[in-house]
Amino acid sequence: MAQASDTAQPQTPPRRDNTATVTGTNRLKALSHPTRLRILTVMSDTKPVTVGQIAEQLGESAGTVSYHLKQLEKAGFVTQTPSPDGDNRRSCWLAAQSRLEINADAAVDSAMATTMDQVSSTFRQEAWQRYRSASDNLPKQWTDPTVTSSSVLRLTSEEYARMSQELRELFNTWTSRDLAHEEGDGSQPVMLNIDAFRWLP
Repeated sequence: MAQASDTAQPQTPPRRDNTATVTGTNRLKALSHPTRLRILTVMSDTKPVTVGQIAEQLGESAGTVSYHLKQLEKAGFVTQTPSPDGDNRRSCWLAAQSRLEINADAAVDSAMATTMDQVSSTFRQEAWQRYRSASDNLPKQWTDPTVTSSSVLRLTSEEYARMSQELRELFNTWTSRDLAHEEGDGSQPVMLNIDAFRWLP
């Protein structure tokens, strides 16, 4: 009688951590438009996508997406690549990194740092508005865990430093999970924001 094999099926290895930290003013300038940040969030460094696919996901025109891709390409954030099916008529693109970490504080131009702060704020606000507009039509398992919380705390500088370190560790724990997933495995993009700064009334 045939016996079932005990050999474990090979698991798909996690994606390579290809995080890029953006610090230079020229590269920051290329990101100084919320649409470009949105484009990068729907791109992968392993699976090519077409202009049309990006445009459909973002609800933007193909011309708008194509323009912003060219600007991102100049700064090294995306690369054009042959279509996997060999169709030379299709324009396919890859992200040059798996994830971006933006450090606007490193900009030598204070005006650019301010611009990036504003772009990041707009990016988060627009993302939240899109979620709120669509939340009634999303499955409950993707709305029930949603967390929004804000509070002004009174802490010592030592407590503030310890809290910030704990938040960084928690942030890193969950951002590392991103590398274990890919499109089609049941995962979905989840936005995570952490802010802690000295409150001034």
